[in-house]
Amino acid sequence: MRTISIKSGLSHLKNHWKEDLLSGFSVSLIALPLCLGIAIASGFPPIAGIFAAIVGGVLVSRINGSYLTIAGPAAGLIVVNLGAIESLGGVWTEGNPGGLPYALAAFVIAGAIIAAFGLLKVGKLGDFFPTAAVHGMLAAIGIIIIVKQLFPALGVKATGKEFYEIVMQIPAAFKNMDWHEGVISALSFVILFTHSKMNSKFIRKIPAPLIVLMVAVPTAEFFHLHGNTFVDLPNDLSKSLVAPDFGKIATSAFWIAVVTIALVSAIESILSALAVDQLDPKKRKSNFNQDLIGLGGGTMVAGAIGGLPMISEIVRSSANIGYGAKSQWSNFFHGLFLLVFILLLKPIIEMIPLSALAGMLIFTGFRLASPKEFKHMWEVSRSQFVVFVITCIVVLATDLLIGIGVGILVNMIFVVAKGQPIANLFKVWYKDEGTTLYLKGGLSFTNYLGLKKKIASFYEGGNLVLDFSEVNFVDYNVMHHLEGIQEDWKRQNKSFELIALDELTPVSEYPTAGRKRGGKFEIKISKRDKELLSIATKRGYQYNPGSIFGYEFKNFKLLSNMTIDRAQNIIMGPNFQIADVESTERLKLEGGAINFTAFVMPKTDKPLFRLGNLSFFDSIQELFVSKDIRFENHPEFASHYLLTSDDEEATRKLFSKEVIELLEVHREYKIEVNDQFILIFKEQRILSVQEINELIDFSAALLKLFAANLKK
Repeated sequence: MRTISIKSGLSHLKNHWKEDLLSGFSVSLIALPLCLGIAIASGFPPIAGIFAAIVGGVLVSRINGSYLTIAGPAAGLIVVNLGAIESLGGVWTEGNPGGLPYALAAFVIAGAIIAAFGLLKVGKLGDFFPTAAVHGMLAAIGIIIIVKQLFPALGVKATGKEFYEIVMQIPAAFKNMDWHEGVISALSFVILFTHSKMNSKFIRKIPAPLIVLMVAVPTAEFFHLHGNTFVDLPNDLSKSLVAPDFGKIATSAFWIAVVTIALVSAIESILSALAVDQLDPKKRKSNFNQDLIGLGGGTMVAGAIGGLPMISEIVRSSANIGYGAKSQWSNFFHGLFLLVFILLLKPIIEMIPLSALAGMLIFTGFRLASPKEFKHMWEVSRSQFVVFVITCIVVLATDLLIGIGVGILVNMIFVVAKGQPIANLFKVWYKDEGTTLYLKGGLSFTNYLGLKKKIASFYEGGNLVLDFSEVNFVDYNVMHHLEGIQEDWKRQNKSFELIALDELTPVSEYPTAGRKRGGKFEIKISKRDKELLSIATKRGYQYNPGSIFGYEFKNFKLLSNMTIDRAQNIIMGPNFQIADVESTERLKLEGGAINFTAFVMPKTDKPLFRLGNLSFFDSIQELFVSKDIRFENHPEFASHYLLTSDDEEATRKLFSKEVIELLEVHREYKIEVNDQFILIFKEQRILSVQEINELIDFSAALLKLFAANLKK
């Protein structure tokens, strides 16, 4: 786990400054418009979002507990920020601070509480909150963002304060809209929505927010929009620093704001750090408690100078990994570049239309409350879907704290209804015999922390068996956590075995769906199942129409922009698998759900390498970091592909003339070898039957050439 170390920090700076500098610059281009938009949507001056990102980069990167996260303001905090400033005096406007100084005071105290969470080592409590309730809260936040940002996107103002009042004003907003601003916001949304689906690999690799600005700025100039429709930054940054005012510290509104900000920030930060750990190519583990200390301290500093609270933000963190960051210095450089931008590029920043930022935030809200998210929870189980929907509705009707509380309560009711005695709701039953834990009763989110602590006590020994023979049910949250533990132990060459789990019937096809004793579950046979079964039969392979966790498809840098959820529709050859892989970028701006078909097989003695299409930022990276392996006799190959490896000599031996010629004919394929598996896939989409046959033939031909080259 990451700890504060000057020596290790200087070592990372010395060894990886080029990669981290480039990634920090790339992420800052994404962060700039998002930070401005988040601040405006929160009812704060635009500079407040930039202040938070600068503090999150320059300061928090030096003291937090994670490796590759980017700290800054987040769309998920817009609702709590706006609620705080409205309840403490009203939103900020030019010439009227409203509740700004009081909200900043609430941020300072909330930051202290977040840091205290870390000091008291409560980071582990992130595992207590049921996934469905947290996702329901985030979906509600997304809906609120969409509704409230619809008005600035249309160039009008909402007069109501309560959510239902604002919803009722939507028809009038469309009637009175400024069509120029509406066009710009619509263009922004369409660019973001279609970005990952565009055929041009070059365009798809350019950050979507940057494309939005490249389109929105000249469009606003063409429409001759006037001054108050653009971002406005202060002429003197020193005068924009606002001191917090603790004059309302004795009011209930103040403390409601403090508690809400502290809890939501802590929960989102832990969840984001967990997600980023899954994407880290080196699979390093964050110290969640140290992370809370760093983010809490950063929120205190940001609040003290006029900035928003911050979390480990998943959108920018995912991009950070995708751009090749190696350490937290990328976060530092991202904050430093933002400081340079506001000092030197103020005239350019003030050309950004507010309607473009509103369109970007509507898209972010859409991702948080995507229909695919509702579908996902429905597929997990009906009970989890109910928890998800009820949490979402209660948040919309009341507030975040009440909503998440009701969601937890409803989930507890389901747990009790499944047979868990109330007296043992928070206690896990087990019998410890050597390296085997004999579990009993029900396993749910309420008693998982006890189970997790017991499992952790076996980690050093590296060998543990969980026996489910006397378990009545296991809920989705526990199954999800056990999958993560099993994957982590496997990566560390430790044995973590689950036995008698197949005696419990899954409640849905989802791999980590809850399980119960008794009942019967049948997998439905679809048209695609029949087609894939036909391929397998003709080639003498086996076919599995069910779902698996998809361990084999994880831990690849080419897939670092997504989290693998499951693999299904699996064709099993003698030593390989081809499967439809389901993944998610639920909080990543450019993405959403991504389903694709891929080939994977165990690695033998091949060197580790990555072969993908040369992207926009890969081209820039070549100017600073010499990583691309080129072949002088094949210039077209070098212009199309980016081939990287830590063992250049062995990789050159592998890529013979025959291999390069095969790849030049089949340019659509991407290949990566990690420390366990070989991955081959086309675009990140589901392949047709014909394309799967082509994938099998191509993979066989390529691997045959690789094997011959290794024998030379």
